[in-house]
Amino acid sequence: MQSQDLGSAASTKATGEIDMEPRVTELETHLKHIRRDMDEIRADLNSIKHRLAYSACGTIVILGLLGWIANSRFEQVVSLLLAS
Repeated sequence: MQSQDLGSAASTKATGEIDMEPRVTELETHLKHIRRDMDEIRADLNSIKHRLAYSACGTIVILGLLGWIANSRFEQVVSLLLAS
């Protein structure tokens, strides 16, 4: 029985030492959550970038069409204004 007590005494920490294993495990868990959150943020940013690109292209197409219509009807608008 004394040999068991000696073995357990040798495995215990000295006075003042802190068992770091639970703290390290907790930090690893937090790091996993942070990485997961960062991956979600990256996916959201990519989605936003794609939406902005599509919106910009759509706006350019609409402005191009409006410009083309205005240019092709410009002579008619001027003649209507001058006829008044």
